[in-house]
Order: sequence, then structure tokens, then C-alpha cells
Amino acid sequence: MKILTHPSQRLMLVSALVAVLFTVFPSVSVYQLAAFTQWVVERFDNQVIQLSTLALLVCVAIALSPLGKKRLGKTAPEFGFLSWIVMLFTTGMGSGLIFWGVAEPVFHLANMPPVTQYGDSKDTALALTYFHWGVHAWSLYALAGLVMAWLAYEKQRPMRVSASFIGEHRPKWLSALDLIAVLAILFGIAGVLANTMALVEQGVRNVFGLEGDLTAFRIIMTGLIGVLFTTSSALGLKKGIKRLSSFNLWLMVLLFVVVFLNVDGSAVLSRMASSLIAYVQIMPEVSVGVVDGGQQWSQGWTVIYLVWWIAWTPFVGPFIARISRGRTIRQFLLCTVIIPTLASVVWFSGFAGAVFESEYLTEVVNAVNQDYTKGLFTFFSYLPWSDALSVAALLLLLTFVISSADSAIYAAGMLTDDTRTSSKVSWSVIVVTMGMALAVFNDVDLNKQVAIAGAIPFTLVLLGQVAAALAEQWVPSYRRYILSTPGKL
Repeated sequence: MKILTHPSQRLMLVSALVAVLFTVFPSVSVYQLAAFTQWVVERFDNQVIQLSTLALLVCVAIALSPLGKKRLGKTAPEFGFLSWIVMLFTTGMGSGLIFWGVAEPVFHLANMPPVTQYGDSKDTALALTYFHWGVHAWSLYALAGLVMAWLAYEKQRPMRVSASFIGEHRPKWLSALDLIAVLAILFGIAGVLANTMALVEQGVRNVFGLEGDLTAFRIIMTGLIGVLFTTSSALGLKKGIKRLSSFNLWLMVLLFVVVFLNVDGSAVLSRMASSLIAYVQIMPEVSVGVVDGGQQWSQGWTVIYLVWWIAWTPFVGPFIARISRGRTIRQFLLCTVIIPTLASVVWFSGFAGAVFESEYLTEVVNAVNQDYTKGLFTFFSYLPWSDALSVAALLLLLTFVISSADSAIYAAGMLTDDTRTSSKVSWSVIVVTMGMALAVFNDVDLNKQVAIAGAIPFTLVLLGQVAAALAEQWVPSYRRYILSTPGKL
């Protein structure tokens, strides 16, 4: 069939069939997929944690080596430093900070796993949250992005997963790796989209006092968000994603400042410092495997989180590679890993840390234990201008998920070597269809399970990409660098 001659069209057809299964047979497809991911999580929990730790160590080793001085491409950076940082951060995990900013640390405080306590239990709860959102997660992104950037700017290869492997004439079956990457993107974004709708629904209930079933509202909102991120993606990198990312940053800063001015600021800053120290102290214990005696907690939180980050690497990696032309490898790695991690520490300590130092901690704990989505709005209810804060958080949540989704669509175009507007619209329809199917269930934990489904096979692909890059490019380049500059560190 001539309509299926382009590789992107074949990938799109398979992805569309998956979306149809989600829509026509949701109970079977969604729950069976969740059961499969749970099986994998339970059997490979230690390996997932160790893989993320290995990614961190590799990033540090490359950044500190002489190879770190090498520039990605021979041109000046396309984007200014601030714009670059904003785009990679808001694409990587922006909406998740809004969703889990209060809920996760509070949940860990109320349901503390059997780990060594550093500082007090509140410091430990925040430290565990930083572990899930910090250097381990961003090292996965950085490593995936570096592989793509190196191939694109040093080897002049297309930003496709299949192009990571040796040989100018790669066998056609390698295009299956691009399909695995695209499916990981679709599952990951669909899960985030469904979780976003769950929190939006809770916010609307709080602000407007609505009751009853809001399934139709979630489905309609999912479709509306799809229209918005499709439009943003069609506008392109500079007009769409860059502007939206800048808007997200300023709204995020404004929301944080308003909250900070209405809580005990000195206590929050003190908690931020002590919890950051606890994060550094607890990292060796939680970086080598599941928590001893807390396997269920590790599987339900740490392992699922880390696999979720892997699910996002197929689009976050190529995207940050695309915006990082002209950066040195050292700047690329250190900034990608450290700056978003510090921003996450500030955000979690500013929100959950404020709750920890408040008189209404018990009320927020009860709300989170009842429903993750209630934590943020319960916190806001004790602050001045609670409705305005809730509306601002909902707006920020929506713009973050739009920026993440349109970045994913942009990356899908790069991975399939098809950036036509019609293709972007088609990918958007597939994502929205899957998101709508999940929105019907409205189950946060189920959404997380489905979101990581595509990452399970892609984990092996990511390992292969890094190994191929080390074998083909980085090791020979490092050897040539040393030979050409004897005695230079």
C-alpha cells in the first residue's frame, strides 16, 4: 500500500491500533497492561534502581573527563542559557511537581518505609521525594539526550533511536526500535494526561463545589487539552514550546512566591536545608536496591518512578538534544542533572515543607491518605486567596501538561523522521484517545502502571544505545583526545 510506504506511517498505524484497543476494550487492555507492568516491577525491582544509579555514575564520569570539554556541534548555542534551562525543565517533569508537590512527601511521612532516619521523619520524607525526582531521574534524561546529541551533531545522523547503532546501512528491522520508543512516549504521556485530569477534576470540585460523576468533564477536558498541545506543537519549537515554557516558569515562580509569603518562611528555609542534607545522606542506602523490609513501598514508589522516567526518555532525550546544540558535554550533563534537581528540592520543600511546619498537617495527611489529588487543595484551603491559588495551580498544571505533550509530539516527529503538521495531528489524536480511555477509570495508581508499560521494553533499547555510543564514539574519541593532548587533564 502506497499510503504505508513511509516508516512513520507504519509506526503510526501500529500506535493507532493500540489506541483503538484502549478505546474499544478498555477493561481488558488497560488492566492487563497494568498487570504486566506490575509483574515486571516485582521481578526486576533491584535492577531498575541499580540502572538509574549506573546512569548517574556514567554522567558524572563523562562530565568530569576531558571529553566533557567537547562541544556538541560547531555552532553557538541556539537558545540563551535561561531559555534552555526552562525548556528542558518544564518538559521533563513540570506537571508532576504540581500533582505531587504536597501529596508525595506527606504520604511518605504518614507511611514511612523502614529506612534510616536522617534529621527527623519530615526530613526523611522529603529526602525520599528528592530521590525520586532528583539526580537519578535527570541522569536518565541526560544520558539519553547526550547519545542523541552526539549522533546528530558529531555523526550527522537523524535523531532516531535506530540511528544509534553502528553502520551506515542498518537493517530495516531496526526501525522496530523506533516503534518501541514511540510507544513508550504514547503510554507515558497518556498516563500523565489522565493523572492531570484527575487533579483538575478535584480542583474544580473544590473551587466550584461540584458533586456527582464528572467523567464527561474529564473526557471533554482531555480533548480540549489535545487541541491546545497540537496547536502549540504545530507552531514549532520557538513560537510554541519556547513561549509556553517561559509562561510556565513565571507562573510557577509567582505561585511559589505567593505560597511562601503566606507560610512560615524561615521554617521552610530551615527545612529545605536540613532535608537536602538528609537527601545526600540517604542516597547511598536507597540507590543500590529496594529498601530492606520495605519492598512493597520501593516497588510502588521508587521503581515505578524510575521506570516512568525511562518512559519519558524517548522524547525528553531527543528534545533536550535538539535544544542543546552548541553546549559543551560538561555543561549539558551538569546543568541537565543538577539545576532541575535543585529546582525540585525548592518546590517540594516550599509546599510540603510548609505543610510540615503548619498546624493543619493532620488534616492534609488525612486528605492525602484518602485521595492523592486532595492534598494540594486541602493545603490551599488554609491559605489566603485559596480559590485563586487553586485556579492558578490548575492553570499551571494544564500549561505544563500541554508543554510536555507538545514536546512529546515534536519528538515523535523527530524519531519517525516526519515533522509534517498532519503527522503531528495524527500523533496527538492517538495520545488523546488513550488519555480519554484512562480518564474513564480515573485511577491514579492505574495511570502510573499504564504510563510505564512502554518503558519496559525501551529500557533494553536505552541500554543498547548507551553501549553502542560508548563502543562506537565515546571510547575512540576519548582515546584520540588523550593521544593528541598528552598530560592534559
